[in-house]
Amino acid sequence: MTLEHIGIEGLSDIYIISNVKKEFEKAVDEIWKRNPPWKRYHGKMIQDLAVLQCQKEKAIDLECFEKIKDDIYSIRHPETRKNVRVLYTITDNGEVILLTVFLEKNDNDYNIAIKRAEYRLRWLNEG
Repeated sequence: MTLEHIGIEGLSDIYIISNVKKEFEKAVDEIWKRNPPWKRYHGKMIQDLAVLQCQKEKAIDLECFEKIKDDIYSIRHPETRKNVRVLYTITDNGEVILLTVFLEKNDNDYNIAIKRAEYRLRWLNEG
């Protein structure tokens, strides 16, 4: 597990834990790419990240963002065919770090993802 810059033009404050790429691919069946053209879910996620780039914590005032607990937030689109969730944190420096991506089918999926996000957040804070 490593922390890396997302590497997409215009998203200078967005970072990703390396495992998230594979989780994204598994959840939406789209390959993680740094450059367009992006498929449907990947393109929507890039749009959401652009909002986070500008809004940071204020994004939770928008329908697709919510605060889960303490330092963990969620990007959500429950009206889509696949209910893909992205859990992230925002550092004191204003950097957004994607912690995990999952396909929410039931409450247990959400609970497992939150535990994974908390573990990765501890890993970040210890490093």
